[in-house]
Amino acid sequence: MDPKKLGKKIRLGRVELDLTQTQLAEKIKTKQKSISRYETGASLPSIKTLLKIAKVLKKPAGYFLEE
Repeated sequence: MDPKKLGKKIRLGRVELDLTQTQLAEKIKTKQKSISRYETGASLPSIKTLLKIAKVLKKPAGYFLEE
C-alpha cells in the first residue's frame, strides 16, 4: 500500500464531505496531527483506524486499499 496514494484518498474523501482535519479527527477520536500525517503519507493508519475513517467518510474500506 502506497502511503501517499492512501493519504490522497483520505483527503479527497474528507473534502467531499466538507470536513476539516480536526472534524475528522474528532469523529474517529484521534488528533488532527494524525490525520495530517495520514494525508501526507508520513504515516499509515492502523487497520482499525482506517475502518473508522472509511465509516465516517462513507466509503468501503476497500476503496482506500485499491491501487
